[in-house]
Amino acid sequence: MKSLCFDSGPIISLAMGRLLWILKPLKEHFGGKFYITPSVRRELVERPLKIKRFQFEALEVIKLLKEGVIEVYDTIPQNIANKLDHMANKTYTRDGRPLKIIHSGEIETVACAMALKNHGIVMDERTTRLLIEKPTQLKKLLGRRLHTSVQPIPQNIKEFTTFVGKIKIIRSIELVAAAYKLGILNDYIPALRNGKSTLLDAVLWGTKYNGCAVTENEILEIKKTLLTS
Repeated sequence: MKSLCFDSGPIISLAMGRLLWILKPLKEHFGGKFYITPSVRRELVERPLKIKRFQFEALEVIKLLKEGVIEVYDTIPQNIANKLDHMANKTYTRDGRPLKIIHSGEIETVACAMALKNHGIVMDERTTRLLIEKPTQLKKLLGRRLHTSVQPIPQNIKEFTTFVGKIKIIRSIELVAAAYKLGILNDYIPALRNGKSTLLDAVLWGTKYNGCAVTENEILEIKKTLLTS
């Protein structure tokens, strides 16, 4: 059965935008499994339950787990996760030292997809996505974030990308776009002259501001495509 492995970021983005409910109808249309890993569950449930500001979002995730919309993939192959950790965090250096750029939740999510024969990943975090899809573009991003010079290790990058292979990565913004295209959001179209445009602005920009790494140009292109399709 086909499946998608979720990192914590997209679920947080949807929860903060009050759009977490779209996962249930999206899963029904997808006809497969939605998985999170144990590390991602800790990020989404155990930690926020201790912080009053984020407790309700954690309860929303618990509800989805109870309903079976999301399932925890417990059998993460530790040998794959360890190798990913070792390889990914030796692809760039700062001041001659390896730079840790990927953390446990992202590592487990990639390992989950690999264990499931390279089924897709849902991930908003730009660093991991670039390392998998466009590793040569990561140097500029890391340098800008860290305000210092970083150096790639081409051989290590090649070994990592070869090991991971081709994994399809989508973001929460694509989930929201799919929900709109499938009519899942139709009840929210206001009775205005540009009602569809207003709804798309609300959900697309809201998803960006709630944590999804997406550019303004990408949002405009997604909106244009949805309005003309």
